[in-house]
Amino acid sequence: MHYPWWYVPVLTAPMLIAVIAVIHVVVSHYAVGGGILLALENQFAVKTGSTAYRDYLHQHARFFVLLTVAFGAITGVGIWWTIALTSPLATEFLIRTFVFGWAIEWVFFIVEIVAAFIMYYCWTKMPPRTHVKITWIYALAAWISLVLITGITAFMLDSRSLFSGGTYSSGIVPEFWHAFFNVQFLPQMLTRTGGALLLAALYVFLHCSWVFRNTQSEMPGIVIKRMTKYIIAGTIFVVIGVVWGGLTLRLGVWLIIERSVLTNILITVFFGASALVLLGSLFGLFAPKQINIAFAGCLFIFGITALGSAEFMREAIRKPWIVDGYVLGNQIYADEIEERQANGFIQPSNWLNNDGGGTVFMYHCNNCHALNHGVSAVAPLLAGENKNDIKDKIRKLNQPIASMPPWCGTEAELEALADFLEKIRPD
Repeated sequence: MHYPWWYVPVLTAPMLIAVIAVIHVVVSHYAVGGGILLALENQFAVKTGSTAYRDYLHQHARFFVLLTVAFGAITGVGIWWTIALTSPLATEFLIRTFVFGWAIEWVFFIVEIVAAFIMYYCWTKMPPRTHVKITWIYALAAWISLVLITGITAFMLDSRSLFSGGTYSSGIVPEFWHAFFNVQFLPQMLTRTGGALLLAALYVFLHCSWVFRNTQSEMPGIVIKRMTKYIIAGTIFVVIGVVWGGLTLRLGVWLIIERSVLTNILITVFFGASALVLLGSLFGLFAPKQINIAFAGCLFIFGITALGSAEFMREAIRKPWIVDGYVLGNQIYADEIEERQANGFIQPSNWLNNDGGGTVFMYHCNNCHALNHGVSAVAPLLAGENKNDIKDKIRKLNQPIASMPPWCGTEAELEALADFLEKIRPD
């Protein structure tokens, strides 16, 4: 095998990634959208001479920097840590293939961090118009980081060419530019840019409602009314991006979606939560002074729910791949299947221990399935099955719908795995 397996009981390693990733996305998208909002609104405040509004933006910038720079950096490191343990082969492949992109992203990330501190600490120490330029430097650096990362994650979902309609995975070695000329890049950029604006405006709703909760200031009405347009625009961008991305999916992926109860529920949740955010923001447009902390909190939850369901759907429909066309969910390259079927999935063979079937399970199945209890637990799925039934299921893992990798081992490994699974099945 390329790397040892990592066992996370009950939750499974991919779900651990999902938990950390969702937390990070909620903050990282705020870092991007918040930068754009601060640049636009700071520019508006300077242009109109609104000192009070600019003072509030300064106050919000403190909350913004603390959350995005400190907490966001921690969760970002957490993602790298977990993907390196959970999907080391895919992580190696992406770093090696897009090393130039990661290098550029880190340059812009450093620019982003430096600009964020200058933006906050020099808010009142430099001429307003010069300070507006600093906020724009931060906003552009953060957005370009989003562009670079989105290109790579879009390639993971769908490696087909934007121009030829073909696929990069048909014997072609992927290169840096393949991340930005695949069919999912543009719709995902629209979704993520819209999501960044939406989340940022909802964060401002929350912060403003809290800061002015016990005052009679006119500022909350001004802030809420101005933020409403970003919520409306962001929600529209997200919905269009998700629909656009869905229309470009392969037919096989749509079959997986239609057969999955979970993805159908998530689609309903996404559109329902998006509609609630849109309706709630319209209330803020016509009655901005009536937005309190409870209302802002509900809108924030609806916004996270919409974006979270879209993220979960993106991950769910990527199966059986970790990187579309290249790295399978069982941590081998697509062009290794036949060789593994002939010579053995566990290589070298001395990695096998006395419990050969358990080892085969950990390498071939553990990356998506819990054992007895938990996420996609295997044992409950085998209730009432005899050994021959289990062996037949293993041989046809990717049939009739290819939502799982094909069986990639020998008959001896299949026999060992079937013995192991027969032991753990419910009576």
